[in-house]
Amino acid sequence: MKKILKFFFTPLPSGVILKYKFSFIFRIIGYLALLVYPFCCYIAFEFVHFASKARFFTFLIERTETVFFGISVVYLVFLVLLLIVKKGYIASGIMGLFTIIITLSNYYKFQLTGDYLYPWDIVRNAGNMGELSEFMSIPFPFWDKVLYAGLIFLVVVMFFTKPEIPATCLVRLPVTLALVLVSYFTVNTPQKAGAFLNSHNLQLEDMALQVSNYSENGFTGAFVINLLSSKIEEPENYSKEYIDTLLENCLEEKGEEFNSPDIILILSESFWDPTVLPGVEFSADPLANFREIISREGTVSGKFYSTAFGGGTVRPEFEVLTGLTTDGLPGGSVPYQYVKEELESHVSLYRDLGYRTLAIHPYTSSFYLRKEAYPLIGFQELYFEDSLYALKDVELKISGKHISDESFVDYIEYYMSQSDVPTFVFGISMENHQPYGNKFSSFDIEVTSSTLSESVLNDTKNFTQGAYEADMALKKLVDFIDGRERDTILVYYGDHPPTLGANYGAYRESGLINLDAMTGEMNEALRATPFLIYANFDMKESKMVKAGSENKIASYHLMNAVATLISAPRTPFMVWLEEYYNNHPYYNKTMWHVNAIPFKAYVNDHALFTYDRLAGKKYSEK
Repeated sequence: MKKILKFFFTPLPSGVILKYKFSFIFRIIGYLALLVYPFCCYIAFEFVHFASKARFFTFLIERTETVFFGISVVYLVFLVLLLIVKKGYIASGIMGLFTIIITLSNYYKFQLTGDYLYPWDIVRNAGNMGELSEFMSIPFPFWDKVLYAGLIFLVVVMFFTKPEIPATCLVRLPVTLALVLVSYFTVNTPQKAGAFLNSHNLQLEDMALQVSNYSENGFTGAFVINLLSSKIEEPENYSKEYIDTLLENCLEEKGEEFNSPDIILILSESFWDPTVLPGVEFSADPLANFREIISREGTVSGKFYSTAFGGGTVRPEFEVLTGLTTDGLPGGSVPYQYVKEELESHVSLYRDLGYRTLAIHPYTSSFYLRKEAYPLIGFQELYFEDSLYALKDVELKISGKHISDESFVDYIEYYMSQSDVPTFVFGISMENHQPYGNKFSSFDIEVTSSTLSESVLNDTKNFTQGAYEADMALKKLVDFIDGRERDTILVYYGDHPPTLGANYGAYRESGLINLDAMTGEMNEALRATPFLIYANFDMKESKMVKAGSENKIASYHLMNAVATLISAPRTPFMVWLEEYYNNHPYYNKTMWHVNAIPFKAYVNDHALFTYDRLAGKKYSEK
């Protein structure tokens, strides 16, 4: 019998302090530390997340079911981990490290972008966690540090007292497998997941509005909801018949007057006009060249409305390239994670017209899953930072810790000079990416303000230098276009306004917005960036955009508008998009509530088209 028990169970280990006469007491202390550790991790998750003792305690008192649910989830994860590694201090060390990294990432992401940490930020390596150390200049609350110290102290206690599960793999692994399988089959369908969450006073629908999701359900509850709702749900009225009805009057346009001009589409990182900040003075106009170019006859310009602020470049990028909307996707998700096969896009349409299609981005290819998704949406050639560093024919210049916008333009000119066929180039600049604190060592423009705090003014000053250098690079690119014999059109836009200090620092301190009394105009200021469409030939008249700087356009309408300016062939879906534009040219759900708008049908149908192409049967593709 003794031999059988040894086959399944192991004796408790003895640590350094367990050799003394009080070893039994130390043993109890170790197991108590092991028992309370998941609870302490949960407290850390929520306390750091709410960033306010009052909000934290209100959440604990008023949302007891949700709190119990969150604690249970943390204990379940910890138990599985403990069953795998056996030793308490190892399981606690892993859990504690995970807790610190996740809570830090969530805290800094919110401070910088006003957005929370999502499961796909981790699973897909799509968030900015890899750059976390660069943001440490933002103050971190004292009591959060105390919590972290407490977690580390408990791990040290367990290291010396050696609590563990006294069972062999023959016991631990089957139990682990059983826990995992039971958990999986409890939530493996939307119906089961919904019922499971509802029983704990949570709803899958909460993911539709992430601000209330994370404020009402806490970090743990909201994170689990997002984890269980990462799939795109099929709309109720989705069918081939319904899509055919939407497109029945949208006739394909052949583009008889289309002469295949070269197309340069530039996403300029955080390109935005800092001179709109009230009470902030500049020794020179950082966007002088941009303003001169948009004043030229025939140039189309205005405000580009983005779903992103401070980060999340990939969402407006995806919308520009495809004409689809991210409003119908899980909040904060990476659109490219849903691109598993060839997807019709503006890129693929020009590729099919005989264009050479290439993407240039002076950053890592793995970020936002671009390397995997770009070929599926029509790009034939990809040039990321490794390719650009290896290219010896272009002088590489670094500015602000990244490849400069000047070199970025040189790369575009280099690759276009190699083309003897119509070319579509999509470029994403990197120089003016956050963080901005102490980004540049010298400045061409002096920035002063009596309202901005020192740290926020420093961020604004550094951002302005980056915007100035982007503006200089824009002039260089336009000069290149003007000197070309081939017809060439440039589409240039900022992906989102920049993060200038924590909690909308420069926007709030300057008085551009008032977080306690936000208006629609203030909200638009946080979503709009400048854009221009410039060509070295006479563009056609368009029913979507006009020459001048009064245009307002949503990200997903931009390349459709370009197609009308060059009389390019257009699909029925693009014709439908123009109808949507005529009802409202710049809607996204960050600015108005869907149920309150008169063009709600277009919003819903746009989300349905997105589902059709990303997760459905692709009825709407040509």
